[in-house]
Amino acid sequence: MAKEEQRLRSSIVARTLAAQGHVELILESRELSRAVPGQFAHVLTPGMLRRPLSFSRIDPEHNRVGLLFQVVGSGTAWLAERQTNDVLDVLGPLGHGFPAPDPVRPWVLVGGGVGVPPLFAATQMWLQHTISTPQVIIGARTGAWVVMENDFKRLGVPLTVTTDDGSQGQPGNVLAPLQTWLDAHREGQVYACGPVPMLQAIRRLALGRATAYLALEQRMGCGIGACLACVVPTVGNSGMSYRRVCTDGPVFKAEELMW
Repeated sequence: MAKEEQRLRSSIVARTLAAQGHVELILESRELSRAVPGQFAHVLTPGMLRRPLSFSRIDPEHNRVGLLFQVVGSGTAWLAERQTNDVLDVLGPLGHGFPAPDPVRPWVLVGGGVGVPPLFAATQMWLQHTISTPQVIIGARTGAWVVMENDFKRLGVPLTVTTDDGSQGQPGNVLAPLQTWLDAHREGQVYACGPVPMLQAIRRLALGRATAYLALEQRMGCGIGACLACVVPTVGNSGMSYRRVCTDGPVFKAEELMW
């Protein structure tokens, strides 16, 4: 897929509290609204580095995108304080996103924590182009941190929510409901984003049973492939190599990753 690497100044048109400690900003940008689910924006915050944030919504009709993030440090705390009409300095859309699903094969989306937002963007974009309705499985540490549950419900897709502490939905993590889904669907398609241990476990479940695409959450420096701070070991026809999450990913096929 062709990649656009642009420095943009994008206005915030809406701001919402998505969950406890989680904020979603809606930006107006014709360029960003051309993104593919799984791509990301690199947002400038005070200090040395930008913050990579996946798109939670992609609305090319209205030239808008969403960025949903958890406040975990000074950069995201500063970003969470931005208000409507503030302008952000953004690079994007960056990276390679998810490929669209085969329209006749079953598909499931699995997200953990702030890995959920790009999967909502994918569901919203692809739902009208597939014959089968996807299963969505989302998880969080606790019920107060579950994001985008109501957004998925408004799309009318089957939804399973899990929490580590059992305070909402099914107790435990996303792996048990994914196992059940894989057992019931041959030649399925898995789309996942979340913490690395979760993705490693999903990879083990899916290999040999389903086509799986994993979007990696990775610390980055430049976001455009120059600094090599985000490389991961992969394997292909030419053997083992290190690939950059920011430009070769963040989405990889499960069998490409050397985990």
